[in-house]
Amino acid sequence: MKRKLALLKFRVFALCALAVSGAVMAQSQSPQAMTWFKLGLTEQDPQKKIAAYMKALELDPQFVEAYYNVGMAFKKQQDYRRAEQYLHKALAAKPEKIKTDTKLQILFELATTYKKLGKADDAEEALGGAKGIAMEPAMKAAIAFELGRLFYDGGKYPAALAELRAGRGIAGANQGQFDSLIQLAENEMELQRLFETAEKAKAGGNWRGAKALYEQVRAKNAGYKDASAKIAELDALLNAETQKNTLAVLYDQAVKQAGEDNFELAIKNFESVLQESGGNYKDAKTRLETARQQLALKQQNEELENHYAAGLAALKARNWTRAIVAFENVLNRDRNYRDARKRLAESKSGLERESTETSVARYYAEGVAAMNKGDRDRALAAFEKVRKIDSNYREVTTLMAEVENASPNKMISPSPAMPADAASAVSPTGIDSLYRLGVVAADEKNWVQAVINLEKVRMLQPDYRDVINRLAEARANLALVSQAVYEGQTGAGSNISTYVGGAAALLVLPLLGFAMFSPAARARFQLFRGNYPAAARIYEKALTRQPKKVKLYPALASVYLTLGRNDENAIKVYKTILQLNLNTRHRDEMSTIVAQNYLIEGRTDSDAIEVLESALKAEQRRQGQ
Repeated sequence: MKRKLALLKFRVFALCALAVSGAVMAQSQSPQAMTWFKLGLTEQDPQKKIAAYMKALELDPQFVEAYYNVGMAFKKQQDYRRAEQYLHKALAAKPEKIKTDTKLQILFELATTYKKLGKADDAEEALGGAKGIAMEPAMKAAIAFELGRLFYDGGKYPAALAELRAGRGIAGANQGQFDSLIQLAENEMELQRLFETAEKAKAGGNWRGAKALYEQVRAKNAGYKDASAKIAELDALLNAETQKNTLAVLYDQAVKQAGEDNFELAIKNFESVLQESGGNYKDAKTRLETARQQLALKQQNEELENHYAAGLAALKARNWTRAIVAFENVLNRDRNYRDARKRLAESKSGLERESTETSVARYYAEGVAAMNKGDRDRALAAFEKVRKIDSNYREVTTLMAEVENASPNKMISPSPAMPADAASAVSPTGIDSLYRLGVVAADEKNWVQAVINLEKVRMLQPDYRDVINRLAEARANLALVSQAVYEGQTGAGSNISTYVGGAAALLVLPLLGFAMFSPAARARFQLFRGNYPAAARIYEKALTRQPKKVKLYPALASVYLTLGRNDENAIKVYKTILQLNLNTRHRDEMSTIVAQNYLIEGRTDSDAIEVLESALKAEQRRQGQ
């Protein structure tokens, strides 16, 4: 702060000494150029001022004062590059005829401009030129001060002191300004001397003497070079003997921990030993690498065991896909791990068997459905697929013969009504067929039919395969459809007979006049038919006409979720429900989808953060279940 104050005060002194006023006495042989020059002197607007000087230069290309004033105008605007350009032109315009005072002033301003541009050597040369032609003591003192300051800023303290002391002798009443900068330069020289002496002492192994010198440097200037770091380095060296004892204890502890298979702590301690010793202490580096390898092997064995256990659990639950992934993860790491290869083959066989069974049931159901509609060709095609996969599946051969021999109008469904005491009337094969038809209906999202078939299986044999779980899933999806049908207002006491009755009503109502249906009724009809895209289009058109009818949003969102839609339109609907806090049981699922969309977009606004937090809480709830 003292240095800045000293420099500021003497800058005022230097300007007064050189009588720098922003303009010099004009000399031009062109009256018109003089007129424009004078206009530039009186003009207040910087751009107009420069334009007037430029006009004068067009009329007199050797107009020194005009070049100078343009340079000073640019300098005032801190455009030092152009200021340098025009001040140079002022010197070169009439080098033989330029007045000494004018040249002195130009050189001085050019030097300060160079300094602003970081051209210290050029600034030194310009001040040297000014020093050579200066006559008045005040001017010489001002130039000496500027040179001293330039040398000081460049770290050339002996040269700075030489100029400053010479200038002080002719500064008269302004000697105090020189004294301030001289003191700063002397302090810097002393710091430099102390630092260099400390460096020599450190290099010679005199660490305590070097530390004392660095501390003197830091006391004079806490931020001088890297004195503090040097002191810390010497402290480390002086404490080396004490550290050796500490390292020995730490090393012995790490060896013991490694022997007890406590590899994590052993690694940590070996790393500390090597860090404190500079990477070279006994055989710590070798022991560290051994401990890391042993830890990696231990972790690999634990990971293999976890994957293997997960595979066994999935295999037991008949989750073939998860079991395959788990056992493949095991074999990718160890091709001979236990009986993982055998278990993988068992999982693949189960998946292939189940896929075949599901395909046969689906094709069989398609054939039956085609028979019910009188579609002979489609029925034959579906039954042919069944026969190729399993020629003994149910009565497929008989049905194919019936279809081939019967006219379309006479084809009937082969599935008779289930008697009330079906437990005694249905064979195990019949139960299996009902189960398969229920699975196929669920795959086709025909939840009413899925619930009916699976409910029959449960009534006949409650412990049959996973019928309880599949029935619960079908009921849940049917409830979702019901929510969409009744626009988010699902009755708590609904049961399967209600849904069946609703389905029957929907099959009859179109005969009474489909055109009289409301959008919700038409959507309900499409939902129970399993035509979810059509239902979505009906809701979308209704919302286009009545965007404020908020009860339609949950119903449309339920359809979108069933279809697995995450496109732009679906995201808009999910956002609307979340923002309006509409009643829906699928809020967590919608929050997750919208949150993923925000992550892809890279949004960080308050709305996005709120949705991301909601999705996070939903995920935490799911993990806690």
